[in-house]
Amino acid sequence: MMQVIKSRTGRDRLRRRRVFLIILLSVFLVSSFATAQTCSCAGAPLISSQSYMAVSKGNLLVGLTWEHNNISDLYNGTQELTNRSQQRITNTALLEVNYGLSNHFFVTGTLTFINKQRTTGLQNSSGEETTSTQGIGDGLLMLKYNLLNQSLWNPYQLSVGAGAKIPIAKTSLQSNGLSLNADMQPGTGAWDGVGWFLFSRTFRSANINLHMNGSYRSTGTNTRFNASDRYKFGNEFVSVLGVSGPMADRFSYSIIVKYRTTSSDKRNGNVLPNTGGEWLNFRPGVGYPLSDRLSIQLNGEIPLYQNLKGTQPTTSYILSGSLFFYFNKSETGFNYGHPGSR
Repeated sequence: MMQVIKSRTGRDRLRRRRVFLIILLSVFLVSSFATAQTCSCAGAPLISSQSYMAVSKGNLLVGLTWEHNNISDLYNGTQELTNRSQQRITNTALLEVNYGLSNHFFVTGTLTFINKQRTTGLQNSSGEETTSTQGIGDGLLMLKYNLLNQSLWNPYQLSVGAGAKIPIAKTSLQSNGLSLNADMQPGTGAWDGVGWFLFSRTFRSANINLHMNGSYRSTGTNTRFNASDRYKFGNEFVSVLGVSGPMADRFSYSIIVKYRTTSSDKRNGNVLPNTGGEWLNFRPGVGYPLSDRLSIQLNGEIPLYQNLKGTQPTTSYILSGSLFFYFNKSETGFNYGHPGSR
């Protein structure tokens, strides 16, 4: 009888810890938006937010992610500059839903809320000026196909997908009666075509997963205010190479190297200076399964290499936290480091 009481007490303590962690992350998400901070690039990081996991028929993977992007550095090409006159910050919330339509097809939908802040006049004797915007960001809808399904007998996963970025965000926000630049709007105002692929290999003896993920976004053009003001953000390619696996006490790790490149923006068909470039980032993370169907993931990201076209503010660091809900109709449990290895 005493053993039963101890077992129940242990389960109650574990349940309270899980609830506490969920509440703590929720407060963290809410408090981050209460400060009304923001970003330097238009829209939310939709293309790089896609989870590195395929789902099979009847299974559901839901991810809630908060991402903080501090854009404090200033670069010209590969050279960092010290005469910083402005700072930008973005906070983004992303809700991603993956559902298996069959053993080969699954659909992904992503909704966002974005919060931007730009502070200018950092070296101005007359003082600083801060502009803030926030609102629902653009959405993403993709249909994906599993060319190879991972199983007990097959350690490989290969999936491809295609879809569209949907312009549901506002693009005409104003400050003091003046229209804000395109980079301060919650969205781009244009339909974009998106392609995606995922390849992974699991080494079951060590419970380690290697994966490669790639995405390409072909951007459309938005007529912002009149027919003579047509703005097009640069096309974007993101490639990720990562490894994930178990650590001590059910913790998992993920180590990711992410390459991103964008072409220059265009206005009325003319290339805009000081836009576009390439970035190579290092992204370590740690995950923990709160239950058989719920996992938490925390990540940090720093740039290893940046080569920007002209002079631009760029990322100093990125912090993110995610909750993953995994509903599998046939079995339970997480593969260590897999659902949360973003």
